[in-house]
Parts: sequence; structure tokens; C-alpha cells
Amino acid sequence: MNDKIKDVIVTIVFLAIIIVFFIINIEKKDDVISISERRKLEQFPSFSVSKLFDGTFFEKFDKYTTDQFWKREDFRKLKINTEFNVFKKKDYNDMYVYDGYIIEQIYPLNSSSLNNFTNKLNYIHDMYLTENNKSYFTIVPDKNYFVDENNLKIDYTEMENTLTQNLKFARYINIFDKMELSDYYKTDAHWKQENLLKVANEIAEKMNIDINLKYENVKVDNFEGGYSGRIPVDKQNDEIRILTNDILENCTVYNYETNKQTNIYDMTKKNGLDKYDVYLSGATSLMVIENPNSTEKRELIVFRDSFASSLIPLLVKSYSKITLVDTRYISPKILDRYIEFSNQDILFVYSTLIINNSVSLK
Repeated sequence: MNDKIKDVIVTIVFLAIIIVFFIINIEKKDDVISISERRKLEQFPSFSVSKLFDGTFFEKFDKYTTDQFWKREDFRKLKINTEFNVFKKKDYNDMYVYDGYIIEQIYPLNSSSLNNFTNKLNYIHDMYLTENNKSYFTIVPDKNYFVDENNLKIDYTEMENTLTQNLKFARYINIFDKMELSDYYKTDAHWKQENLLKVANEIAEKMNIDINLKYENVKVDNFEGGYSGRIPVDKQNDEIRILTNDILENCTVYNYETNKQTNIYDMTKKNGLDKYDVYLSGATSLMVIENPNSTEKRELIVFRDSFASSLIPLLVKSYSKITLVDTRYISPKILDRYIEFSNQDILFVYSTLIINNSVSLK
């Protein structure tokens, strides 16, 4: 067989593969979401003459074809596995694996983000808080902090020093030494609630509150966290578990976004995209926990990110009412429409992931 015939055969096979893939992609039903990536997939773009000429249609169409490619998830996993196992890459898109834990690399320390973060918190203090409010803040370390290798990581001491110097109104509660890597999920950024009593006790001691309770440790479901689709690892290691008792089960949670009342643990969320949303129904702008069993009329306002969702239920005993505010989703400028600030305790709970990327805060 001469070279010319070989070239023709190769060309025909190549074209046949392209045509087969093209037909399959036309016939397949479009996927709505990517469970592993925790995001909505691009859908076929609407057409108009203006979108055609300004390039918008083709830009969205390109994203659509990339997202809806046949067996896209399998090819994506194959690519990641090849990067790690064949080319021996140590990280992929700023993600790496250490001792079975998927970790997102956070580097370098973003000084402008730290300044923005402290400015946001100082604004809340200046607008709403007085000497009648006892204010505290704590920093939740990301998993990089616990890795004993020469990986790139932020300067956590500098972060602590900057925040304590710029947040004069609040007492800093250091919980770094209360945590270790095993207190976090292997496939997610978050910490495990069943391991948080030592953290909750440290916060309670510094805030002079009593949270001494017995809990039942209940498994909700197996858990593939937000990192599970970004790097392939053994996924049967993680579980969503809750610490519960009669006091927590009798509490009610009012969500201002949905205008609905739920429980502290929302079991409908275990069938959703992110099972971590079982804790306080997931990320939301404003919610209130009412504790009818509280013998005190003490109240707490928590400014927080998603890490607080699993922590705050452990502080419920000492408060009749806890208001949780996530300023990623609500502007601090309008808080007085919903909250009557008086003599509440104030707690700021933010992870290093947010502090080092505080552009998400309003």
C-alpha cells in the first residue's frame, strides 16, 4: 500500500470520527448541570441579528459546544488523570492532592483583599454597633495551613496580625491550634461538624457563654464535596454527619430569601447538588434561628461565610435568637431594614478563602 492510499484512508477515518461525534452531539439531550463541577452548563444561545454581528452568539455557542460535548465528563476526567499519572504534575488548576485530601492552593497573600475585608467589617461596626455590643472575630484556616510540605501557602501570621491591628473593635479568637487536616472533608473545602466541638468550646469560652450539651452523632449520607469533580480521588471517604439533640430539633430557622421556616438541619438538601447545604439550608443572605428552650434572652448576630453553617448550631444553647448575615448576598447598607441592633453579641466568622478574596463581599 503506497503512501497516497494510506493518507486517503487516514483522512476518511478521521472525517468519519468527526461526523460520528457531530451526529451524536446533535442527537444527545443537553445536560443542565455538571454535578462534579457544581455549576450550570451553557445552553443553546438565543439567536438575533444583533447578537450575530456583535459576536455574542458565536461566543455563547462556543461555550455551549464545549459544555455539551458528548462524554465531556469522561474526557475531562481522562485529561486530569493523564496530567497526574502520566505527566506527573503536582497540581491541576491550582488544586493538588495531599494524603488523600484535595486542596485548593491559596497564594499569595492578597494585601488589598485584607484591607478591603477589614474596611467592610469596620463599616458594619461604624454603622450599627456601639459599646453595648461585645464583638469577636475568628479566622477559619484553609487546608493548606496543615500541609507540612514546601507548598506555596499564604503567610497566616501576617493575615492574623493585619486583621487584629485593623479590627480594633473586636476581640480575636484564635482557633488555628484547635484544628488539624483530618477535621476537614477530603473532597471539599469545608470542615466536618462532628469535629467542631473543640472549636465551638474555644469560641464559647472567649465569649463567656455556656454551650455544654450532649449530642447524637448521626450520619446523613455519603458525600462527594465541591472538589470531587475537579481532581479524581477515592470518594468513599467523606460523609455528611450532624450533631443533634432535642434543643436543636426544637429550634426554627426563618430564611428571609425564601420566606420559609425550616429546621436547623434541612434534610431535603441531601438530595441536592451540594449536601453540605443540609446545614442551615446552605448559603443565603439573611436568616434567624429561634431557640424556644433558651432560659436567657441573650441574642447573637453572626456575620459569616459558609463555614459558619455547621459551626453556629453548636452555639445555640446560650441564645434565644441568632441572626446570620452573609454579606456576599446582601449589602450591609440595608441591614437596619431587617435587624434592630441593640445589645447583641457580635461574631464574625470568615475563612481564609474569603478573607484572601474578599471581592465577593458587598
